[in-house]
Amino acid sequence: MNLIKKNFQFRLAKKKEINKIMEFIKLYWKKNHLCGTNKKIFEYEYCDKDKVNFMIALNKKDRKINAIQGFIPYSKNKKKLHICGSILLVKPDIKFPFLGIETMKNMLKKTQPKSYCGIGTNPLNMKPLVEKFFNRYTSQMVHHYFLNQNIKIFKISNIKKKFKYNFKRNKILYERVTTFDEVIRKIKFNKNITNLPFKSKSYVKKRYFNNPSFKYEFYIINKKNLLIGREIFFKKYNRKIFSLVDFIGSPRELGKINYLLKDLIDKENYEYIDMLCTGNISNILVKSGFKIKLPKDRNVIPIYFNPFIKKNIDIFYETSDKKMVFFKADADQDRRNI
Repeated sequence: MNLIKKNFQFRLAKKKEINKIMEFIKLYWKKNHLCGTNKKIFEYEYCDKDKVNFMIALNKKDRKINAIQGFIPYSKNKKKLHICGSILLVKPDIKFPFLGIETMKNMLKKTQPKSYCGIGTNPLNMKPLVEKFFNRYTSQMVHHYFLNQNIKIFKISNIKKKFKYNFKRNKILYERVTTFDEVIRKIKFNKNITNLPFKSKSYVKKRYFNNPSFKYEFYIINKKNLLIGREIFFKKYNRKIFSLVDFIGSPRELGKINYLLKDLIDKENYEYIDMLCTGNISNILVKSGFKIKLPKDRNVIPIYFNPFIKKNIDIFYETSDKKMVFFKADADQDRRNI
């Protein structure tokens, strides 16, 4: 590690270095990745005015970037700050082992978050490293789905076996809202919610209302909880699904949304509604009729849509707090990639 400190400078990136970071992503990750090809998307994801949310490792000899670590802060409140790790990338031919780990360490040292997560952790190379060097809790995200019982032939998904609804009908008040002003009138964003990362008003506005790629829908659950999802339409199949991607409130309320799920299915004729999240609330979701996508389950429920991949995919995550609850849109999972 001393050799790394001797040969590299770690610091936050500057606005004028955005093009270099994008080129780094194209060269060493994916040449058609949106964050390497579309500056508007890059700045939306990682910039806050003049701040660029990337830690970079500069070679002291040639001053070139050799490693990057992107991150997404959920607020500016240092006492409640949650950070999501994003793109961690090291130049492939680098001769300094653990340069990526040191880049991540410097990012955490600079931001000093109260809590941290990374979603999409590579189970082969990153999972053992974050467990060893950061004492992270790692696990697999759990995919939950709610099928349309009236569809006989599924096209977006591949259904080998249907299941019947199995839930106790709970009366719940839900209201769809369409503007940010409606949300902030009904939801308190300044309070801590047990086992959920703190998300500020500005984060929610930017992430969901100002999103340049997707249009989200918002439901107030029992007057004080916010459920966020988006419709995904496939022109090729003339079919659509609805994906629940985030939630702010008491996770217990997610065990009472069966009427909302059934109403959405009946009204919009979705093939299915799904929710990808940590497994520590699976016992709550099944109360609303969700089926847990188990390894032995032969049904194929796609997760990735930009681009579309018609297969079951395992998503791993890491966190500083085992009890924390995360959803699909945490970190940078629910975004266009190409």
